[in-house]
Amino acid sequence: MSKKCKCIVYSIVAAMIALLCAGLIKLLFFSGLFVPLLTLNGDAQMQVEVGTNFQDPGASARYRFTDYSDQIVSESNLDMTQLGEYQIRYTFTDYDKSITRKISVVDSVAPSIRLQGGDCLRIFLNEEFVDPGASANDNYDGDLSDQIRVDDRALDISQLGRYEILYTVNDTSGNTTTLKRTVEVCEDPTAFRMYYSHDNYDNTAEEWWFNKSKDHARTTACRDETFLAKYDAYFMGPDEQVLYLTFDEGGNDITYIKEIAGVLNDNEVTATFFLTRNYIRDNPEFINDLVAHGHVIANHSWHHYDMPTLANAQDIDTFVREITETEKTYMQVTGQPMKKVFRFPKGGMSERALKITQDMGYTNYFWSHAYYDYAQDVSGEEALATLLKHYHNGAIYLLHPSNKGNYLAMDPFIKAMKEKGYTFRTVDTIPANK
Repeated sequence: MSKKCKCIVYSIVAAMIALLCAGLIKLLFFSGLFVPLLTLNGDAQMQVEVGTNFQDPGASARYRFTDYSDQIVSESNLDMTQLGEYQIRYTFTDYDKSITRKISVVDSVAPSIRLQGGDCLRIFLNEEFVDPGASANDNYDGDLSDQIRVDDRALDISQLGRYEILYTVNDTSGNTTTLKRTVEVCEDPTAFRMYYSHDNYDNTAEEWWFNKSKDHARTTACRDETFLAKYDAYFMGPDEQVLYLTFDEGGNDITYIKEIAGVLNDNEVTATFFLTRNYIRDNPEFINDLVAHGHVIANHSWHHYDMPTLANAQDIDTFVREITETEKTYMQVTGQPMKKVFRFPKGGMSERALKITQDMGYTNYFWSHAYYDYAQDVSGEEALATLLKHYHNGAIYLLHPSNKGNYLAMDPFIKAMKEKGYTFRTVDTIPANK
């Protein structure tokens, strides 16, 4: 037999042997003698959270070095939206062999409670407390707000102090959440009564005036620093490279106060805003934003009256209410005590009025630089020019947000003064180390 014929015969024999082996493997396979090993990927028992996406780890089928996993079919009654016991059955398609995984769908997440009105509230002594309420939501049960239990037994509105109110809710799976709210019972500022004994103090009304700084030297005013200090009053800060920006706002129809605040915040500069009661009351969101950025909200009275006209025995209660009502409104809006910082409306003061505000615990702040910024046609260039012309160490600037020029000048002014080495503070830091 030729060599070529032998090769053909050998090839035919090899093919026949391969076919016989394959048939034998198949015969063994279907006869049950050759069965791939069927195993679960992951745990046989799994616990999953209701409402989540379940990722099935599946199963594997292997024999020696061959993977038959693609021939596995899975069947399941799993419902991830309902609590319960479920199973997934994995079956090898060419042979009646299967394994099962058990799935427990559970709810282990406690409900969430959200307090309305914040987690710390201040009320005034003997004032009725109206609970702002709370809402509750659960990942499985949904809205549980009507099932919140409130425990306010510790609250005593007749005693000053800090108290806790507890809000508790359970879901149907027994998960519990408790949240507490702190309520501080404070002195009502409007309960303050002044014992009037001030007739010995001069009540001659004066409107604040000052001499504009020349060549950036510290300046003088209608009252000297020694006189003012006796009554905790100031018109300049210490002789150092610090400037104090102050803004008086009573609720003008046209105002750029929010734009100015934005410039201050962008430059990381804090300022003092002397505001009337009604402005504080009518702009709570903005007031809280000012406070959050570190600005000081100062007392500028309720009705913007000339305070010396009220500095007498007959009108003392009105004088006091002009200040305390503003203080109370600030506490209601921010939940914080108001700093004892005051500025007389229009700068109208008297020695007696100074003494009365001092006896109320307040410090007064006048100014060492201002200009006629009531006019609506003052340009940004004009405003910037006067701000730069009269700066001096410790200068307190009086500005009105109703003037667009002040807004336009604020950013370049701040940048220019920082380049000269000046910093900015709020007036409550005067005097130094206060």
